[in-house]
Amino acid sequence: MTAGKLEAYYWEIYALIFESDDILALDDPDFSLSDAEAAGIEQAIHAVLPFRDRSRLYAEIQLAADGETIEERYAYIYYDSGGQRLLQYDNRDHHPEISTHPHHMHKGPIPAAGEKDRAWPTDIEFVSFEMVLQRIRERFFS
Repeated sequence: MTAGKLEAYYWEIYALIFESDDILALDDPDFSLSDAEAAGIEQAIHAVLPFRDRSRLYAEIQLAADGETIEERYAYIYYDSGGQRLLQYDNRDHHPEISTHPHHMHKGPIPAAGEKDRAWPTDIEFVSFEMVLQRIRERFFS
């Protein structure tokens, strides 16, 4: 990815986080966000976003080297305050049966060992950091 596009995308995510302080607990010691330099070197952004209700969003975003696709690989996992998964969006290539393959979502708790984790077509047309944060806001904070 060109350095300019990567840097611009990083600062877009940074701004979205700090503009969401009505639902995010940015003073929580668990809050973390890759710094701009590390994101540029790794072509990846990692974040742990604690919410005011003590829920958490874990985000792993691998950015494309060619600059054509911003989020080449991603996983967004949203947990409630007790550590149970509520929602997950990812584009791993392990659910070819899903109509939005490889983009899909998981709902509810992570299944016990040996049980299958059911996947669903994504309910977001274009999965991105902004859209996932917006979906969490709509479903859990409105």
